[in-house]
Amino acid sequence: MIPFVRRPDGVHLAMSEGERAVLASLTEQLQQVLGGDLASDPVAGRMFPDAYPSDTEASEEFRRYTQADLLTQKTANADTVHDWLTGARDGALTQQDEQAWLRCLTDLRLTIAERLGIVDAETEESSYAGDAGVGLRDVYDWLGYVQEHLVTTLTSPH
Repeated sequence: MIPFVRRPDGVHLAMSEGERAVLASLTEQLQQVLGGDLASDPVAGRMFPDAYPSDTEASEEFRRYTQADLLTQKTANADTVHDWLTGARDGALTQQDEQAWLRCLTDLRLTIAERLGIVDAETEESSYAGDAGVGLRDVYDWLGYVQEHLVTTLTSPH
């Protein structure tokens, strides 16, 4: 599986239809999370972390001024990626598309990491042994591969 390829006009999506379908489904789920009640979803803490962990008041003020814009950008990133995956967009990725892909893949991995209980290297390692995330852990690793491949493709010589 080669998710992205560099051509003379830029980076192109090269995923199979099956891979596109899986990632489109994950992106739709992310869109649902972003459009839902983030106050009651623990993933919000990962996607919108406290700016000042030791100062609740300052963190709340920071969140009040930044969360709406961050949410708008995260939603736009997911929408862009979904468009590419479903064929609404085609051709070479623009620089904005490349950034949307990188950021959306990060948000997907953060969401899954939260569901798996991964918060550091130790819990990441122990997530292989648990059975609660069977399959989900594979998806988490696959998304890491896709993201790494995109970075490699973007930074490879033209």
